[in-house]
Amino acid sequence: MPMMPAMRFLDPKILRSIANLELTARLLVEGMYASRHRCPFYGYSVEFVDHREYSPGDEPRTIDWKMLARTERYFVKRFEMESNMNVVCLLDVSGSMGYQPEDRGRLTKLEYASYLAAGLSYLVKQQQDSPGLVTFDQTIRDFVPPRQGQRHLFTILAKLGALAARENTDLSQVLRLISQRLTRRGVVLLISDCHGDTGATADGIRHLVAHGHELILFHIMDHDEVVFPFKALTSFRDLESRREVMSDPIRLKKNYLQRLGSFRETVKAGCTSVGADYRFIDTADPIELVLRDYLLYRRQRAR
Repeated sequence: MPMMPAMRFLDPKILRSIANLELTARLLVEGMYASRHRCPFYGYSVEFVDHREYSPGDEPRTIDWKMLARTERYFVKRFEMESNMNVVCLLDVSGSMGYQPEDRGRLTKLEYASYLAAGLSYLVKQQQDSPGLVTFDQTIRDFVPPRQGQRHLFTILAKLGALAARENTDLSQVLRLISQRLTRRGVVLLISDCHGDTGATADGIRHLVAHGHELILFHIMDHDEVVFPFKALTSFRDLESRREVMSDPIRLKKNYLQRLGSFRETVKAGCTSVGADYRFIDTADPIELVLRDYLLYRRQRAR
């Protein structure tokens, strides 16, 4: 029986690799339903925070009678609420994400990113949190707000199945727009090759984090971009601006790799300077190992 187009990015091998893991919030998040993540508001939960003086109208059950016995003053206990978590995959669909590698058996960056987004959305849904999806190039193309439920996951998968890479990138502008659209604090998973002005990209990242979101950047590049395997005289074309340049790759390779290393370090520094997570991905890396290694890293760090 053929697989439904909306389901093709749910690879069983990927789902098995993350079956016993979860994505938890490192920062405070806001939500509507009880779950496992810390919330910036107070309520009746299990984690004690502190005391405050009793005020008329407070429920008697919140009074700490032991404090009354010690101080002869009324204090109420405050507990930290737990919340469900909004997790939004912010997926780059600009022209550069559609680069077709020399090895035709390897995924394009957009296909690889779609598998990542689908696997993470499935994981978030399974842990009773709310996945969402935003696709972008120069501006926001699709906005699927975070919600819970199986039907909502199918909506996300259908969007992923219909994507095509096109247009230029303006990552800084998109990050500013999305910070205005996402009114509830949560986790933003940015999946992009980060082509463009690295300084402007760093500003956009700072802007999003300043609005209280936790940002995780999956910086994805094709294996050809990472190792530059070209040998013969080659015409290189920018998939966004359509500009072409004829070059000798053997003479160019050393300078190219140096500039690539500087580019990667600049993007990473823009993330780490504001406390965002950065993970570099080569499309030759197995997706299931990339996801599992990152989730294990987060779990270990939380401990």
